[in-house]
Amino acid sequence: MQLSNRRYVDPAEIGYNYADLGEKDQAFTWLEKAYSEKSNAIGYIKVMLRMDGLRSDPRYTALLKKMGLPV
Repeated sequence: MQLSNRRYVDPAEIGYNYADLGEKDQAFTWLEKAYSEKSNAIGYIKVMLRMDGLRSDPRYTALLKKMGLPV
């Protein structure tokens, strides 16, 4: 049984895990999902060290702008 069938799994946490693994496309897919679901954890996107590998990607800047955060 999948964990998400038993309890809520925040999509931002999944995105952060993919970022750790260097899987940029998967990371952004999950971070976009987190944004659309109004995840609490997505609010930490600017301070998470795990995001360092994604900060130079234009999708990172676009997501920050969409969220209304300073770039």
